[in-house]
Amino acid sequence: MAKVLLVNPPFYRLLNSHYNANSLGIAYVASYLNLQGHNAWLYNADFLNSKTFLRQKNIFEGFDSYKKFFQNEEHGLWEEVVERIIDFEPDWVGYTSYTANITAIDIISKKLKRKRPAVKQVIGGVHATLDHEILNKLQSIDYSIQREGEHAMYELVDGKEPKNITGVVSRGQNGLIYNFDADVIKNIDNLPLPEREKFWGLSDDEKLMVDVSYICSIRGCPYRCNYCASPAHWKRNKTQYRSPKSIIDEMKYVKKHYWDAKKEYDFSASSNVKAKNELIIEDNSTIYFVDDIFTVHKERIKEILRMMIDEDLGMAWKCEARTDHLDEEICQLMKKAGCIRVKLGFESGSDRILKMIEKDETTDDMRRGAKLLRDAQVPYTGYFMAGFPGETDDDLKQTIEFAKEIKADYYSLSILAPYYGTKMYYDMIEVGFELDKKPWEYFFHQTGDLMVNHQISPEVLKEYLSLSDLNNIRKGYV
Repeated sequence: MAKVLLVNPPFYRLLNSHYNANSLGIAYVASYLNLQGHNAWLYNADFLNSKTFLRQKNIFEGFDSYKKFFQNEEHGLWEEVVERIIDFEPDWVGYTSYTANITAIDIISKKLKRKRPAVKQVIGGVHATLDHEILNKLQSIDYSIQREGEHAMYELVDGKEPKNITGVVSRGQNGLIYNFDADVIKNIDNLPLPEREKFWGLSDDEKLMVDVSYICSIRGCPYRCNYCASPAHWKRNKTQYRSPKSIIDEMKYVKKHYWDAKKEYDFSASSNVKAKNELIIEDNSTIYFVDDIFTVHKERIKEILRMMIDEDLGMAWKCEARTDHLDEEICQLMKKAGCIRVKLGFESGSDRILKMIEKDETTDDMRRGAKLLRDAQVPYTGYFMAGFPGETDDDLKQTIEFAKEIKADYYSLSILAPYYGTKMYYDMIEVGFELDKKPWEYFFHQTGDLMVNHQISPEVLKEYLSLSDLNNIRKGYV
């Protein structure tokens, strides 16, 4: 039996905020390893004992202080994370990656390699999947995993020769050894539910603050938005769906074990806790479907919603959706089934820009969908971006007016960051933008450091960002 620690590296803590939710990617890997007889735990280095989160506007303003963490590899935060990992005495450490946390993984893995050279280190997740040569950049990482990690990580930990494991990149005498992408898990109903109990390094009270009410019902996304990494990460033609019954069963499980009842857990192997502890997860009062788009396939979503109603779950939930998936029946079912928030990626109020970014939606689609939700009294968040290549002041003014018109209950604003591995990233490099020379930690959508459009005037950009002021007079964010 191997001891495995799966790590969500710090990111929001560097921005003076935090992230206290269960990270589902590594939670699925942990539960699969535990099912096979290994001892896998989760360590969220982005956790803070706080219920106060930074306002979006402050994240924009605090980006310069964020950069300073990476200029000082001896900062106490890096030492804290490495010591917490060492305290676990792992045989294996796995990191979940996206582009903005790659530098953090580099710093942590180098320190760990110096102090515990025998520990094997693995990187998976979005960036590791899209960057086949990541091991050349992260010299202290032993292996990377391409795409889904459950089976590949298990075979690594179980001792199979790495070069023979599908989806694993390893080192050989003549360079990196690639063994294709990990096989697509075609029936994700067969996976065990994600790990929700073995959280490393948290006190009794802190464990009560971990949000374990995240559920994944779909792996992948069938759409082609050129600013999004999901089509490349999952492959558009490989989208996999859980059955409605398995989703309802997981909702019942979460409610029974984390909402309604006390349950004893054995945390004897964890630090700073008693051997036995009654754990009641507080504030886990909302299910969050973390799919890229929960509402893919109308008949499927209607079946799920009807089952929620028929089972009388009495559970609040929120999800991501596209407006062109919505009709009157779906919105009414959402309301009746307990939906308290739908997150809609409008992105732009300019049809010219929507076509350019291959959104496959129009502003008329969006107006109609927003009205259907409003008529059904389902609150919704509007997500918008500014700074698309070729976007003009007039385009952004259309976005500003459109955002006001749709009267969202909350506005989430971003500046375009052409994420690594997206079609837009490579298009920008082709026309001369040296994105491949930018620090990894700059790839974040709530800063202007990767702005690729310098045609937009500061005045109009400021007006766009001021849309966040509408959040002060509308319903609070759920």
